[in-house]
Amino acid sequence: MNKEKKGISLQNYTLRYLLIGLLAIIAVWAALFYAVILDEVYDNIDDGLKNSKILIVRETYAHPELLETPDFGINQYKIEPLVKGTYDFSDKFTSTFEFMEYDDDDEPVRLLETIFNDRNGNPHKLTIRASMVEEDELLEDLLTALIALYIMLVVSIAIINRIILKRAWQPFYTTLGKLKLYQPGTGKTFETPDSKVTEFKTLSRELQELLQRNEATYASQKQFIENASHELQTPIAISLNKLELFAENNILPDEQMAELGKISDTLQRLVRLNKSLLMLSKIENRQYTATENVNFNDLAVQIAEDFEDLLEYRKLSLEIHQDGVLNFSMNKGLALALIINLLKNAIVHNHTAGSITITLTNTALSIRNTGSSKPLDTDLIFKRFYRDSSNEQSTGLGLSLVQSVTQLYHIKTTYTFSGQHEFLLIFPAV
Repeated sequence: MNKEKKGISLQNYTLRYLLIGLLAIIAVWAALFYAVILDEVYDNIDDGLKNSKILIVRETYAHPELLETPDFGINQYKIEPLVKGTYDFSDKFTSTFEFMEYDDDDEPVRLLETIFNDRNGNPHKLTIRASMVEEDELLEDLLTALIALYIMLVVSIAIINRIILKRAWQPFYTTLGKLKLYQPGTGKTFETPDSKVTEFKTLSRELQELLQRNEATYASQKQFIENASHELQTPIAISLNKLELFAENNILPDEQMAELGKISDTLQRLVRLNKSLLMLSKIENRQYTATENVNFNDLAVQIAEDFEDLLEYRKLSLEIHQDGVLNFSMNKGLALALIINLLKNAIVHNHTAGSITITLTNTALSIRNTGSSKPLDTDLIFKRFYRDSSNEQSTGLGLSLVQSVTQLYHIKTTYTFSGQHEFLLIFPAV
């Protein structure tokens, strides 16, 4: 089973979307602000040009010599005489570029063009210019200010998020931490921290009620499993004893003795089935809480010695390659069940004079065996009661037990076939 990917924290998740949203808002706001400021600058310049027009026209009435100003001078206006005719006396504003000696470059200017009559009724064209703010410099300054503002806001929000919001969310994180350590069936009451936040109070209350119902269900299931297992074991054991006594005390034909042997084998299989189902239920209910550091190298050697007689009977060869020392913290009983079921699977589904190879490294355990020339169905091999052969000795639960144990401890399990069947267990880094 693959280990779950590590997610992003709630604080960082919220902060990420807050910063993205803030960036979009600032961008839109900056565009609107730039347009408004530029419009206000144009409006102020135009008002100044209109005022200059009034003053210049008034001065031409008092000093007619001002009408002889054909070029822009230091007063930034020029007057050109026109032939008499019909003209539009409205003000016209345009923006253009003119060379500025100080900057040695073309700079933006604002022009006002209008027609007026002197005191003798002769038409003249008046052009007034005024230097404008450079839009590119304004935009550059505005962007610089906005970037500085955005960085300041980001830093401020991050600090607020780290200090203030973290304190506000503390009850949630405390509850989450306790929930991670919670183990059903221990009899301990799950307590949540006090909080002034209504949502946290509701969460705590609902969580406590949920866990109380879960505890009651867990206790009921545990008792049912134990009672059912005990009630099944007793009549099966009595039946087996009676069969053995009956076979010993009676002289029966070979056919009837064979039938008694089949009945005894069926009952023995039922015993194994009952034990396997009980173990599966205990694993899924997390009743194997005790853990210790397990040395799988020693465990593999010990189990191999226990299976020597069966291996010899099946004429199977077993090799153990220790390419590293595999230590892992888990329940030792489940570690035994893990290797025993994998080794049993390799023995039961092997052929006479076949081979089994156990390989151990610092992080993995592999069991490879000969057997069927066809690969197993990877979608079904870990299903309960699935059997790829007609072997009546198999309960169909061995690999289901393996999967339950590996899922409990986040051990990755893979099956491959390359002429031989191989089950590989990759243990998570501690």
